[in-house]
Amino acid sequence: MKRIFLAVVCLAMAVSVSAQKQEVKLDYVNATDLTLVGKLCETTNPYHRVEVENIPELRKGEAVLLRMASGLAIAFKTDSRTIYVNAKYGPASNWNPYATLASTTGFNLFIKNDEGEWTWAASKVHRITPNKNNYEKLNKPLALIKGMAKGEKECLIYLPLYAELLDVEIGVEEGANIEKIPNPFRHKIAVFGSSFTHGSCASGAGLTWPAFLSRSTGLHLCSFGMSGNSKLQPYLGAEFAKAKPDALICDAFSNPSITQISERIRPFIEAVRQECPNIPIIFLNTIYRESRNFIPSVEKKEQKRIEYVEELLPKIAKEYKGVYFVNVPDQTGTDHVTSADGIHPYSYGYHRWAQAIEKPIMKILKKHKIK
Repeated sequence: MKRIFLAVVCLAMAVSVSAQKQEVKLDYVNATDLTLVGKLCETTNPYHRVEVENIPELRKGEAVLLRMASGLAIAFKTDSRTIYVNAKYGPASNWNPYATLASTTGFNLFIKNDEGEWTWAASKVHRITPNKNNYEKLNKPLALIKGMAKGEKECLIYLPLYAELLDVEIGVEEGANIEKIPNPFRHKIAVFGSSFTHGSCASGAGLTWPAFLSRSTGLHLCSFGMSGNSKLQPYLGAEFAKAKPDALICDAFSNPSITQISERIRPFIEAVRQECPNIPIIFLNTIYRESRNFIPSVEKKEQKRIEYVEELLPKIAKEYKGVYFVNVPDQTGTDHVTSADGIHPYSYGYHRWAQAIEKPIMKILKKHKIK
């Protein structure tokens, strides 16, 4: 009798394990058949942020950064309880030891809750450090979320911040509905900036300051973060302006030297104005970098640049109609708890930054009938 009981138990366990291993059957839809959010410029590869081959002045490093998918997201609705992502990665992918893999090569899902608010739902990534020898190892399906409640959901999947994507597919349960939706964000605002804008050290792809600001305001922010290479290049100002944005926001003073700021700011503004004579151009002052706390030489250098910008920008705003300077103190707080590496904040700091600049930016945009 005991043997029969043990046999029944073993059979039940085997059936249970088999059921756990059974994968849900999936249907895949190419992301290009859904809604691409955060896109300003038309490109051959939809996940590049500009057509780099059309800008001869671009340096190699700048071109690599603009091939990354930072700031882009896929919007759709589905009644599937499971969502997968299947992406093919390209060579312009990068990782640094202070960034999370989840933001570098991973995907971040937000879903609208019953109150219509975008709410964090999932963040997943293959546990593989990207390098030139293993991109193909990343090219396999990734289970973003499983076991959701029944019902239709409006979804937003943010694409990796530091990865080049050659193709993206969204997988849902076989027979489930998935369809394109109108862009959930309004207007079209270009955001040009440094690694802060690119999202370095963010803990997820949808946790950068432009992403926070976009979700809280409903504005369509198209991010052109260029880690270490946002230096008021006039040819980049001209490129963004060709796409006819409704406004341009610039995190412009985190990378360039005082000399570069002095030499380039007017040519940059004039390059934008040639294509877009009336759009508001909003410059943001850089944030406090924690690396200055105990090193006098760093403190002196940082403070000197901030003071120079604070003296220069009000003059620039008087010279050029529609140019503004948002100079909010202590954007990431004064408690020194948001830094990841002495330069970049974690996502908590980016959230604080977005909150600090939201009101002054919205006030300026309202003047230009952008609400």
